Amino acid sequence: MRLVFNELSPKDRYLARGIRPLSLTEMGYITHLYLPLIGVESYTLYQVLAHEVEERNGAVGEGTHRGLMLITSLSLDRLLAARERLEALGLLEVRRRENRDRDYFYEYIVKPPLSPYQFFQEEIWSVMLLNKVERHRFEQLRQKYADRRLVDLEEAYPYEENLTKPFYEVYHSLSTSELEVRQGSETDHFFQRMEASYPAAPQQNDYLAEPSPTLDLSFVRLNLPSHIEASDVLTSETVSFFYQLLHFYQLSSWLLGQELRDWNLYTTDGQLDRVSLRRRLREKYVDGRLSRDVVSPADIELSPGELPEPGSVSHARICRSLSPLTLLELAVGGRVSKAFLERAEALVFTDGLSPEVANVLLLHALRETQMELPRSYLETVRDSWKAKQISTVDEAVQVILERTEAKQQAQEKAKNRKESTTASRRGGRSVPQDKLPASVQRQMEREQEREKAAQSETTPIEQEEELSVMDIPELRALLESIPKSQKGGKR
Repeated sequence: MRLVFNELSPKDRYLARGIRPLSLTEMGYITHLYLPLIGVESYTLYQVLAHEVEERNGAVGEGTHRGLMLITSLSLDRLLAARERLEALGLLEVRRRENRDRDYFYEYIVKPPLSPYQFFQEEIWSVMLLNKVERHRFEQLRQKYADRRLVDLEEAYPYEENLTKPFYEVYHSLSTSELEVRQGSETDHFFQRMEASYPAAPQQNDYLAEPSPTLDLSFVRLNLPSHIEASDVLTSETVSFFYQLLHFYQLSSWLLGQELRDWNLYTTDGQLDRVSLRRRLREKYVDGRLSRDVVSPADIELSPGELPEPGSVSHARICRSLSPLTLLELAVGGRVSKAFLERAEALVFTDGLSPEVANVLLLHALRETQMELPRSYLETVRDSWKAKQISTVDEAVQVILERTEAKQQAQEKAKNRKESTTASRRGGRSVPQDKLPASVQRQMEREQEREKAAQSETTPIEQEEELSVMDIPELRALLESIPKSQKGGKR
């Protein structure tokens, strides 16, 4: 069961921003092409966020998710689901900031839709739209956004020449002195003051919406062996498996299609052997023969041996952005070993963990085992997380932080207990009292008694001056009572 309050709360604030102003035509794209795919709730959320963005600066004052819930009449879980559908189709980019008090602030970046040409090039989206609106409406949409006149023009006038003049040909009369701004001049100071006082909003008027990397099924169909039916291979489970492969190994649809040409990857009844395909990709990676399209985000900071702290912003960004294999490559500084690859692959394909949760587990294991990945440790933590139904980065990080705190408390208690049960030190060595044999204890007591007796006998001699016989009255009287001997031996 998904715990929504671990990911989002009504009191969390947000700020809506826009990449560039949206045109009325693009709003039509949203209505005609995207609405059947995202649903009314996501469509409403997109309209609210898009119209909150101010055209002059591309941003809007902050609000809370409780306000969004009231405007859209959506509960928190439905609001989160609506937001994720916008994210999946590239209409919304979500960034989260955090302060020292663990208060979250969300940035919602409203992105323009794809053009109809780009939209219909995405085979998956076209199939989804066809299933939603059926053939008649789909044909109307294709006709609405078709440009037959351009096709006819290209056929009738096939030769084309670009006559557009560049800037320097039109404004060739401008002198250097008119355009140069000397450093330290009054004009330079004026520009600096304007930039500091009124920074321009980071809108991108030249931004072009691009589809996120998706699986192009045309490459798959094209490369299937002749005796294999596409309908037997392209099932919902297999397509989901293909997406996992593309993300984990950072492959393109073309590279995946090349691998599927081998008829040895199929069973006798025409089904794809997924285990064999995974083994093939794994062996090619270990041998250095696997072609990949690895693109790491520019804001990722992960160096070999330097792992981010759990709960930090960089830790969450790394876990959500990278594939498990790319994460391991950045952590170790190059291509990983076969053992590391197999254990990371098993977390995703065998154990069913999402890539982001697998990333949290891998980083945690590397940190706790000094850059190693023991199989037993991974399996223990994995089973614990599966029992707790961990499904997001935040939930996994919360478990790690709680475990770390409990471990520290246990160490403090053990230290205090050890100090309280330790006896007095003899010769720098601790001797617990409750572990001494009775004979040893009696011997120690006898030695202590002898030491006390010796101290009591020697103390007066050590502390007082040496005395003569005449200094003691009793001995002096006794000595005087004895008759003195006479000369010659007479008494």
